[in-house]
Amino acid sequence: MTDPLDAKLDLNLRVADLEASIAWYSRVFGAEPLFRGEDRTLAGKATAMACFRLGGVKVWLLPAKQGAAVGDQRVGMALMTRQPLAPLRRELAQRGARFDDSETPGFPIDADGIRQGKDAEFFYLRDPDGHRIEYCRTFRGA
Repeated sequence: MTDPLDAKLDLNLRVADLEASIAWYSRVFGAEPLFRGEDRTLAGKATAMACFRLGGVKVWLLPAKQGAAVGDQRVGMALMTRQPLAPLRRELAQRGARFDDSETPGFPIDADGIRQGKDAEFFYLRDPDGHRIEYCRTFRGA
């Protein structure tokens, strides 16, 4: 019997400028792509792509589809961690990350830029195409 949960999550993110996005992900996360190559159709049409592993998940960057609205390109992701978030946010800021500190009702932001919840704390950053990336640390017992 096949187990439908025996799978790993991969995310596909459509980006406006593949090379700029590869450079951003490399700089901000301190990692080179696991893979750079092409995805080809049966007819041989090739699409350039790159893959990073972030938080145990493969994130595939592909060029945005022609004519698609910018809002149609966005996919959110959450990176779960046990490490303290304030030092992590400072490190990402030093690497050029930009953060989304817009108001989220019920989750006030502390002096370090970390949103506080009852069961977890988190912050958001945005990549060059506006994809929101969340770093989240759950509290023990949550």
